[in-house]
Amino acid sequence: MAFTDILFKSERRSADPGRVKTPTVLQMEVAECGAAALGIILGYHGRTVPLAELRRECGVSRDGSQASHLLEAARRYGMTAKGYSTDVDALRRMQPPYIVFWNFNHFLVVEGFRKGRVALNDPATGPRTVSLQEFSEAYTGLVFIFEPGPNFKRGGRKASMIPSLWERLRGSAGVLVYCVLVGFLLVLPGLAFPAFTQIFVDNILVQGMQDWLRPLILGMILMALLRGLLSGLQLRYLRALKIKLAVVMSSRFLWHALRLPVSFYQQRFAGEISSRVSLNEKVAEVLSGRLTTTLIDLVMIIFYALAMLLYDVVLASIGIAFAVLNLLVLRWISRRRVDANLRLLQEFGKVSGLSIAGLQGIETLKASALESHFFSRWAGYYAKAINAQQALGVTNLKLGTLPTLLSALTSLLVLVVGGGRVVNGTFSIGMLIAFQSLMQSFMLPVSNIVGLGATIQELEGDLNRLEDVLRHSTDPQVDKENTARSGESTGLRLEGHVELINVTFGYSRVAPPLIENLSLSIKPGQRIALVGASGSGKSTVAKLVCGLYEPWEGEILFDGKPRSIIPRPLLTTSVAMVDQDIFLFEGSVRDNLTLWDSTVPQR
Repeated sequence: MAFTDILFKSERRSADPGRVKTPTVLQMEVAECGAAALGIILGYHGRTVPLAELRRECGVSRDGSQASHLLEAARRYGMTAKGYSTDVDALRRMQPPYIVFWNFNHFLVVEGFRKGRVALNDPATGPRTVSLQEFSEAYTGLVFIFEPGPNFKRGGRKASMIPSLWERLRGSAGVLVYCVLVGFLLVLPGLAFPAFTQIFVDNILVQGMQDWLRPLILGMILMALLRGLLSGLQLRYLRALKIKLAVVMSSRFLWHALRLPVSFYQQRFAGEISSRVSLNEKVAEVLSGRLTTTLIDLVMIIFYALAMLLYDVVLASIGIAFAVLNLLVLRWISRRRVDANLRLLQEFGKVSGLSIAGLQGIETLKASALESHFFSRWAGYYAKAINAQQALGVTNLKLGTLPTLLSALTSLLVLVVGGGRVVNGTFSIGMLIAFQSLMQSFMLPVSNIVGLGATIQELEGDLNRLEDVLRHSTDPQVDKENTARSGESTGLRLEGHVELINVTFGYSRVAPPLIENLSLSIKPGQRIALVGASGSGKSTVAKLVCGLYEPWEGEILFDGKPRSIIPRPLLTTSVAMVDQDIFLFEGSVRDNLTLWDSTVPQR
């Protein structure tokens, strides 16, 4: 199909196609913008694909992905995909969404043109708009059109937070059930105090039944003590749950991260990955705090709503209507909050990763007099992070004032309508005061639920960054380590005969291999030097021999045996490698030499 056919087809649809809404798919690393952009296009047409799968299909490597790989991946999903070179004027007449090449180093999705601005869905930042002039300056002239083909199939589902959260709560069901039961009991004082208030006003103040005063005060004291006791027990168990979840989740995350293949870290900031460890504590705090207490609030809301309906249906409907309005507004701004929070986490993760990288390479910076250049780069990253923080803060401020405003309006309407009922004689003063007390007790958990909704929206970004690590497959060699540990128990070592037979390897499955059909034989005691230009694959060969990478084809033999069947402890005690990037662990020189192995003798 020619480009003129595409353009003519778009013009027949609409002279001004307008704007479309596409799902948000944010990249976890700089190199996967193309894969994320393709995920946005597929999601718009009804096919939800995990980013990890798109990363494989698009052949994302440490150098990113090529446009041809995006087109090939789209065709494998049943899309018709073409790339064209055109100007902005022709682009405006095309039916969105489509992918454009941005600033010669980035892929993003165009959602449409409207009123002199261009709506973008950027895998790096989420949805945003730019001026037509800014778009024209950054647009490189390349556009990629995708349409569902005859073999395209809708399907897939966006990963839900509920299974992820429930998996983290496994083994803690007893504490949760206990806290919910305590929540049931806490409803009793909440319902008793409005009733006590009504009795005090109608029977003691108005009718002068002074003999009811002492029993009433005694009942109020008992209810207050019961509430304090139950709340204290609840907080005690929730605190223990938080500590347990934080320890288990952080340990599981770090253990999984240590078992990931080297390729996972080559496309990410190490500092950014390390910053994700602290997210486990944040998730644990939400699970053991606001999430659990909100489950209790849901129970309390039901009882308070039933009690209000028993008093007056109209007044109760006012409170329920405002509560529903609160939840609808939260739903309305949910995507904006999720995108803004994930963008904030990514920006601060980049700042952390860049800071650690700069400190680790401080000698190079000083030797090259690059301090000011590095600081300028760091300041740019930090400014972007602060801007993202301010954008999220504005949204949080608006959402935070909404429950207060609606609560005030609810109280005003209840007072006006309830006052009319008091005047008409259908309500007593005590009933009105008791109903207002119930209404406040009803609106408080509603506000807590709105607050939890905001927290959950922010939590989605945290979970996405954690699951990016936890869902990644571990190194196969590490998984096989527990099957045989003979190398550690017997102290055996390999003789040193290394042989590579037709080894083929590359960093991207959809690109030509970097090393192809390499055969090499190294006898024990023999020294071999690999000579070549920078980037020719010398270090890659060394990492293949050591087992840091797995060859696509061919075999690597040690003493005539395939490396895959040699126990990992035996292999690691026999093969050593000095990387071109030296890194020392925190500790003494002996610790770095022995890697904390206390069995190594002093001499």
